[in-house]
Amino acid sequence: MTTTVLALFRERRDADAAIRALRSAGFDAARLGIGQPGDPRGVPHHGRVALTGVLAGAIGCAVIGVLLGLVAGGFVPMVPRTLPGGWLVPLMLGLACAGTGAVAGLLMSQSIADRGAYYYDDEVRAGRTLVRVDADPAEVETARRILLEEGAFDAAPIDAPIRKAS
Repeated sequence: MTTTVLALFRERRDADAAIRALRSAGFDAARLGIGQPGDPRGVPHHGRVALTGVLAGAIGCAVIGVLLGLVAGGFVPMVPRTLPGGWLVPLMLGLACAGTGAVAGLLMSQSIADRGAYYYDDEVRAGRTLVRVDADPAEVETARRILLEEGAFDAAPIDAPIRKAS
């Protein structure tokens, strides 16, 4: 299991120096990454995540609402009608569930987003350079120390394993 350490640098040259220092300390180049403004690979776009959540929630819940409306409207053979209104019942239940699903999908997509991702996204858009290190748990502190020594104003592990207090 690896832990990702993210660090922010004010200048690109400091980030490049940190990458060189990490490589000389034995970190594999394939486990290092750098992102800067305008780099679409560097930081995820949370608008797409939100849109996906809204669409998935709306469509999924609309289908469920229409199915419930068909059952409640008496359109399923051998099931008594519980709501009068004909085809208006599945339509209204589908619309109501779609709205509810859109809100639920938006909220869930934003809670699923990586911890602190908005912070790093804002910093990169403001012109900072982001360095990513995928390190083994034993190497996390070494990576963090090297990043801070090379000029990072913020270096922190994310997705760190939970350790029990002794």
